[in-house]
Amino acid sequence: MTENKVAVCDGDKAYVEAFTSYLMEHIPEITIYSFTSEEAFIHCGESFEVGILSGDFLGVLEFSGADMVKEKLYLCDENILPEYEHLPMVYKYQSMEIVEEMLRRMFQRQSKNWWDKRSDIKTKVVGIYSPISHELSMPFALSLSEIYRERGRVLFLDIEENSIMGDMTGQRCDKSLMDLLYMIVQQEHYSIGDYISSFMGVDYINPFSNPEELNDISEEMWNQLMDSLLSIGYDTVVILFGRTIPGFRNMLSLCEDVVVLGKPGDYYRKSQANFMEYVKTVCDNVPMRQVSLPMTAGNLVDGTYAMEELVQGNLGMFVRKAMQEWVGVRDVGYGTA
Repeated sequence: MTENKVAVCDGDKAYVEAFTSYLMEHIPEITIYSFTSEEAFIHCGESFEVGILSGDFLGVLEFSGADMVKEKLYLCDENILPEYEHLPMVYKYQSMEIVEEMLRRMFQRQSKNWWDKRSDIKTKVVGIYSPISHELSMPFALSLSEIYRERGRVLFLDIEENSIMGDMTGQRCDKSLMDLLYMIVQQEHYSIGDYISSFMGVDYINPFSNPEELNDISEEMWNQLMDSLLSIGYDTVVILFGRTIPGFRNMLSLCEDVVVLGKPGDYYRKSQANFMEYVKTVCDNVPMRQVSLPMTAGNLVDGTYAMEELVQGNLGMFVRKAMQEWVGVRDVGYGTA
C-alpha cells in the first residue's frame, strides 16, 4: 500500500508547527513532514503525494526538485504571487478543517472504491437560477454548497456561460465540463475523479472555458451528464444555471429545491415572479425558494477580497439564515422551519 506523505513547507516555524500538529491529530492515516528550511526540504530524500508549499518553496522546487511533489497546493497569504495563482490555494490562517477536508478528498480520489457507484444513496439536487443574473450568484451558490457539505459530500456544477469561478477561487485545471461531456457522449473510458477539483471541501467540475461551448450541448447530452453524476454517490448536487439551457425543464424536474435569486426592489421582484410563474406551468411539483440577496459586488473593493471571505463572511451567514427559514430544512439538519 502506498504511503500517503504530505509536506508542509513555510518559513513561519510557529505556523508550520501548529498546522502539522493539527493534521497529525485529525488525519492519522497520512504521514506529515514539515520544513521551514528550503535546503532541508530539497535534500530530505523523500517524495510526496501532496505538498502544501509557500511561494519560496515552490520557487526552489522548480529548479531543484521538480519530481519531489506529485500534487502541489500553494500556501499563500494576502499577497498572492501571480506565477503560482494557477495552483490550488491554501490560505494561511483559514480554517484548518477546510484543509483537512481537502486532503481527505484528494487521497480518497486515489481509491477506486470512492468513485464506485452507490445505489444506496439518493442524491438531493438543488438548482439556483437568477432571472436578473445577480452578480453574486456564484458566491451565493458556493455558500449554499458549503452549508450542505456539513452533512455530506457535495458536487457543485457551475454551468454559467461565462463563469469567473477560476478567477475567484484562484484554482484552474486543464479538464473542464466540456471535456467530461465529450467522454460521456462518446462512451469513452474515463475516471470521473480526473475531472473533479475541490474548493473549501466542496467538489466541482471546472466550468466551460468559453461562452460558445454552451451552445453545442443538446438536451440529450445534459441528460447523460446528470445520469452519470447522480450515480456517483454524492449526497447533494448543487447546480448554478446561467441561462435556460436545452432541457432546462427536465433539469428543474430533478431538483428537490430551486432557489430563485433576485435583489430587493419591485423591478427585480417582477422578474422573479415571472420566472416562478413559468416554472409552475411547466413543472408544478418543483419546490421554489424566492431569495432576495441584498449584497452587491459594488461593495467589494478591488483586490481586497477572496472567495473564502465571501463564503465565510456576511454572505455565508445570510445564506445559512435563509436555509433555516426554508420549509423542509430539517431534512438536512440545519434547524426548524
